[in-house]
Amino acid sequence: MIREALFHHANSEWGYVADKRSLTLLFRAAKHDTLTIDVIEYNRFQDYRDRRAHPMMKSGSDALFAYYKTTFVPANYGCIYYFRVVEGTDVWFFGEYGLQREEPVRMGAFEMPRIQDCDRFEAPAWMQDAIFYQIFPDRFCRVGPADPTLVPWGEKPTWYHVFGGNFRGIESKIPHLVDLGVNAVYMTPISLSPSCHRYDTTDYLAIDPRLGTEEEFKLLVDAFHEAGIRIVLDAVFNHCGAGFFAFQDVLKNQENSIYKDWFLIDSFPIAMVKDKTYQTFASEMHMPKLNSADPGLQDHLIRVGKHFIERFDIDGWRLDVADEVDSVFWRRFRRELKAVKPDLAIIGEVWHNSDYYLRGDQFDSVQNYQFYEIVDDYFLRRKTSLDVFSDRLTHLLTMYPDNVARALLNQIDSHDVPRAKTQSQNNVKWLKLAILFQFTFIGMPCVYYGSELGMEGGYDPDNRRTVDWDPAASDQDLFAYYKRLARWRKADERLRRGSFRILPHETLFVYERTLSEETVRIVVNHQDHPEHYACEGADRVVGACDWITIDFGR
Repeated sequence: MIREALFHHANSEWGYVADKRSLTLLFRAAKHDTLTIDVIEYNRFQDYRDRRAHPMMKSGSDALFAYYKTTFVPANYGCIYYFRVVEGTDVWFFGEYGLQREEPVRMGAFEMPRIQDCDRFEAPAWMQDAIFYQIFPDRFCRVGPADPTLVPWGEKPTWYHVFGGNFRGIESKIPHLVDLGVNAVYMTPISLSPSCHRYDTTDYLAIDPRLGTEEEFKLLVDAFHEAGIRIVLDAVFNHCGAGFFAFQDVLKNQENSIYKDWFLIDSFPIAMVKDKTYQTFASEMHMPKLNSADPGLQDHLIRVGKHFIERFDIDGWRLDVADEVDSVFWRRFRRELKAVKPDLAIIGEVWHNSDYYLRGDQFDSVQNYQFYEIVDDYFLRRKTSLDVFSDRLTHLLTMYPDNVARALLNQIDSHDVPRAKTQSQNNVKWLKLAILFQFTFIGMPCVYYGSELGMEGGYDPDNRRTVDWDPAASDQDLFAYYKRLARWRKADERLRRGSFRILPHETLFVYERTLSEETVRIVVNHQDHPEHYACEGADRVVGACDWITIDFGR
């Protein structure tokens, strides 16, 4: 046994409250060690000799480690526990002090002092059932007379082109979204801004008139809700645009400005020059970075967050560059906005491990870019082998509690990365396998606007083209495939709430989703030749089996 591989940490993704009374524990060991692992638990206020054993099952493995998991109901609303590790006839115990021969029945054991529903992280219930659709408003659809200053619809975009997509255009395509099967929309910024992307806000409380009026936006939100679709807007609170009134006041009044503490200023005087003395988003002098720790700025931004809920009844906020914003502010933001709308969705843009933000005090979800990278490398670009893909996926699954993972936003393309079809080199088989996995994995699938029609595009700005709504110009077979997967996900609760498990196989990617002892097994062949798969105990095969021959073993 490789002792250095053993690991557990209480009150984290390795040990958490699963529901009102259940505790889920995860334990790590070396991949190739043959071990039997049990959790030993007892009530700290009772005789430690009255302890119970709960067997752990291997839940997966990656290149180095094997992971063991169990969920159980402790005898009391809190417990002390440790692990019994057996290798052959050799028995060890693992607690807070590590591996030892004697049972850590008093000091040295792990402890969960309380197991109550209030300690359980839970995103709004509707999020687990959500199928999202991301809209970039300027490029989605335009209805009404064309402004002669706009770039003609369909031209190749640059960073500065404005095409004039608007609220009326979005509303006209709600039947398309309903037909596709989505029930939630994430829309990039709509506040007043000089750019096409609107991540350089001039006025947070004003809607950009190029999109439409406040009345038209309210009609759009109402139309979404009538169609059973929730709407999440984009909050850009890490930085603003140079036209933001507070930044203009600082440029004018310098150190005498009452808003100087709203920004991160290195030294005065400040000016919009190459060698600027204020912090910005990336190196963009036109996007000054906000000091989100300042109470006055916090008041203003929370007012913005509440305004769009109270005035328009939006259903959530996606938080741009969320990991560069003060966490004390995010906690306040959550408290105050959830008081207005308890089932509000708060989704952060974080590109790395986000456990810190998903403990119930900041966000409900994040954009799962690790999922994106794993899928992009294996399904779309074929950069990684099946073994590496499975290892990375297993590692991802250990990063979050199950109840957190069920609400993560899973994208295979977005406005910040190339289109999935382009990444697949227009290989529709590869693309469809990526989409299949997206819709059957734990978390909320999110379709980037137009990808369901076969839109292509490289890096920004090429991935932000306008949609050609002519059916003859789109991939209707791909659209039908998306619809089929959306219907399946909606109809099968196992795909939305079930556990996830990878089954080892040399050449095929095989995984299961299980809920209430009902299992669906999905077999994926990402090779260029047919494969044979023995599926013992299966009742039936549902769906296409191209490139796979199924043997039921009966």
